Amino acid sequence: MRTFLTLMLAAICVVGYAQKKPKINKAISAMESGELAEAKSIIDEAIVHEKTKDDPKTWFYRGQIYATLDTANSEPGAMEEAIKAFDKALELDPDQKAINTVDFNSGQVVNVDSKKLGWYAFYYNQAIAEYNEENFANAATNFETAFYINPSDTNAILNAAYAAVADGDDERAKDNFMKTYEAGVRDKTVFLQLYNYAVREERFEDGLDIIKKAKAEYPEDIEIAKYEINLLIELKRTEEAQEGLEQAIEADPENADLYFSLGVLKEETGDLEGALEKYRKAVEIDPNHYNSNFNIGVALFNGANELIKERNALSYKEEKKSKELTKKINAQLEKALPIWERLYSLKVNETVLETLAYIYNSLGMNDKSEKMNDELDALNN
Repeated sequence: MRTFLTLMLAAICVVGYAQKKPKINKAISAMESGELAEAKSIIDEAIVHEKTKDDPKTWFYRGQIYATLDTANSEPGAMEEAIKAFDKALELDPDQKAINTVDFNSGQVVNVDSKKLGWYAFYYNQAIAEYNEENFANAATNFETAFYINPSDTNAILNAAYAAVADGDDERAKDNFMKTYEAGVRDKTVFLQLYNYAVREERFEDGLDIIKKAKAEYPEDIEIAKYEINLLIELKRTEEAQEGLEQAIEADPENADLYFSLGVLKEETGDLEGALEKYRKAVEIDPNHYNSNFNIGVALFNGANELIKERNALSYKEEKKSKELTKKINAQLEKALPIWERLYSLKVNETVLETLAYIYNSLGMNDKSEKMNDELDALNN
């Protein structure tokens, strides 16, 4: 009987010891003394103990301890646990009445908000220092952590994206630009960065979706309208592209580039006359518009080529018809010549030199033809 009583007493002692309330203040003292393992052990017990698990201070202190584990020891996942703990503290005490204290030295209120702000500032400043030292990968990591702590500051995640760009990490940059957009930023540069990544990766439908969202934010922006049109053309959605171009021209009627783009679209759909009309309108607005001049010149030269093919198909007996075609060819080349001479004045390249040499030779302008050939030889040597 005596033995039985002894065992019962021992069991009671064990149970009593197991339910001992964790000392939260001891955890904080251990943290402040650098005894982080001890602080962690105590606070981990506290969040499951019946008497402390629903106390907002338990979670508030857990947030501080785990944040310190992150900043002091770089313990994996520590900052995530810290933010979860702070969020739990706010869930239990939304007004922070039980959490709020006043710092004896500074007189400032200490609570979840002030602690989060402190660690946010720590990481943001670390990020700036790393960026200035051109340690772009580390800068991106610190900016990302700052954003994780304070997701209301979208500058942090935007800077993380640009740090990743500087580091040459396209996947990370793309991910951070998307997070910036998801955080509510509607800056034009964010849209264009996401658009550029989509186009570079040939995700044209994604790119179109992005640029349409950008257009909704910037309905008067001609640059964005042009990007949308380019993608519609790429996707062979010509009717939508033409409608978009006509709207853009209506908004900006003196934009030669828009008329050129509409000309290209019409040419792709087989409407050469309509294309030439738009190219000429572009040149009317800007006489030095190279691409429009070039396409007009090509169209006129191709017209001469078609006549040349017809002449070459004649038999030697059809001399009269051959002479008539030669007159038409020369007339067509004379129409093309001023355009190609303008192109020569704007930009010298192999195509321009070869074409001018041919036209000059066909029209009996041998000295000018030789000059073009000399320049062509010099260009190729």
